[in-house]
Amino acid sequence: MRVLIVEPYFGGSHKAVLDALLPELGWEHDLLALPARKWKWRMRGAAILMAEEVARLHASGVRWDLVYASTFVNLPELLALSRPALDGVPSVVYFHENQLMYPVRHEAEWDFQFPLTNITSALAADACLFTTQWHLDGFVERIGPFLKQFPDFVPRGVPERIAAKSAVLPPPFDPRPFDAHAARRGERVRIVWPHRWEHDKDPEAFFAAVHELAAEGLDFEVAVAGQAFRDTREQVERMAAGLGSRLAALGEPKGRDAYAALLASADVAVSTARNEFFGLAMVEACYAGCWPVVPDRLAYPELYPAEHRYGSHDELVARLRALVLDRPAPGAARRIAEPFTVQRLAPEYRKVFESVAERGSVR
Repeated sequence: MRVLIVEPYFGGSHKAVLDALLPELGWEHDLLALPARKWKWRMRGAAILMAEEVARLHASGVRWDLVYASTFVNLPELLALSRPALDGVPSVVYFHENQLMYPVRHEAEWDFQFPLTNITSALAADACLFTTQWHLDGFVERIGPFLKQFPDFVPRGVPERIAAKSAVLPPPFDPRPFDAHAARRGERVRIVWPHRWEHDKDPEAFFAAVHELAAEGLDFEVAVAGQAFRDTREQVERMAAGLGSRLAALGEPKGRDAYAALLASADVAVSTARNEFFGLAMVEACYAGCWPVVPDRLAYPELYPAEHRYGSHDELVARLRALVLDRPAPGAARRIAEPFTVQRLAPEYRKVFESVAERGSVR
């Protein structure tokens, strides 16, 4: 097998999955990647740049058995602009996320082109892979209502066509950096929030909860990890500063080893996300030894037992209070993460990729 991998947003979970998976598969591959920034420009324009590189590789004699693309690629544009290099080559689109289900802060400014790109890419692909069943079902259910916004000539049967060639395949993670760091606890219970500093991860909800616990005089500390962004950096730093001496760490760790060490130092990992199609950071935190606390919504009920989920702000505060007062044992929730190691999932990916390459079908 030789696979062409097209990833215009090579960062975060997109990069982590490929970094974990490719060595395990052991196949020849060509990775076309761009840095993880300016996602709107990536979705709009990456196909032009990627097609030029595809043509160059093809002219040098390279041939592929499969194309693997993320949802930041406009797949129909890529296939059309790459002719004849990719003619007849089966393709898989991996849905780390989708724009139909993404929470939009300003509905009036919603650009319909982005969800439409997801739909047309799914139609053009031979197979579509989704992180969870909740993700797959939600995407398919929203296609019909979205297309009904067409002023006329509404396409028919699109959800059914996409569903027929779709399957669930969770994103894997590499456990080795976390295996290298045994859980090491300090004197105080440490709560970690390991997410991007963006509105869909709702840092305000997290800080509201830990500030409430601090006001009660509870003795604990907080670590805030994840990628910072210009629009939210100042706000997050201001909320974090309000924790005073309880703030143990702030900012994205430098490299996977440092990130694994940070998670190994924490007792509790928290999500307050309003958008989550899987949540690789929380799964990694579980594996590193943290007790996860997640909202009772989105993809979380599919992955986490009820004792790890909360339904309201007050319930979040109550769960965190209980965990500060009664410290959880390291690794008590590791079983949640173990099915998602790359060693467990790589055979499933190999099976699916070979099926698509040989038969043009995910099944």
